[in-house]
Amino acid sequence: MITGAKGSTVPAPPFCIVDWGSTRSDLATRKEIKYALSHADVDKLRGLFEMNCHRRIYNESVSTVRSIYFDDALLSACQDNLDGLGLRRKVRLRWYDNLRPGTTFYFEIKWRRGRVTGKHRLQLESEEPLGQLTYKQIVAGLERVIPPEFLGDVFVYCEPTVLVQYQREHFASDDGALRVTLDYNITCYDQTGKAGISTSFPRRLERLVVIEGKTPIGREAELPALFYPFRARAGRCSKYVQGCRLLGLIQDVVSV
Repeated sequence: MITGAKGSTVPAPPFCIVDWGSTRSDLATRKEIKYALSHADVDKLRGLFEMNCHRRIYNESVSTVRSIYFDDALLSACQDNLDGLGLRRKVRLRWYDNLRPGTTFYFEIKWRRGRVTGKHRLQLESEEPLGQLTYKQIVAGLERVIPPEFLGDVFVYCEPTVLVQYQREHFASDDGALRVTLDYNITCYDQTGKAGISTSFPRRLERLVVIEGKTPIGREAELPALFYPFRARAGRCSKYVQGCRLLGLIQDVVSV
């Protein structure tokens, strides 16, 4: 039993860290360029990236990504994005290819400093499937194992807010350093006030397709070759913020 972020005492499930981002050094620091497209033809975009890039497969040729975003009661992380703050962070749990998480999942803190982004990413194992735990148990378990330098984010952003689900396809340059992801079928589930992970009442971001280009610092000029001849205006597009707006958690117009 440990005291959770809200001061209540809850049983802490046995989580353990099995990897601290050692297999994904590309996540540490990078530049990201995003394109949010309405009514885009996914088949044509896929064909373009297969022509210009190499397809990357992680477990499945099309990954299903599910992320639970945590925030505070005022949705400060969401508001920081809407306000365009140069320094901001997002806390989430992520798993792949199953509707509900099993015993393997990822804890991520995505940070931004101006135009530079990166991720702290920990792979964790649980003795019990994460989908069978309450949110209080999950937060308590994270507090027990997360390294001290990240605990402040867990304490601040401890309210489950939105579960975002989407299909993702991965592509990379010849040397693998530049990456492109193609995201579609984006669906959101409200987690506010829920005792545990909920997949009830899905809401879909109809016809929204998000392309993300990710490059090492200093190689941004090489990215357009992977998109050629595709041209669109890059902009801001946070799936978390989009989900908050879709679910009626915020009323602001999201910049994309």
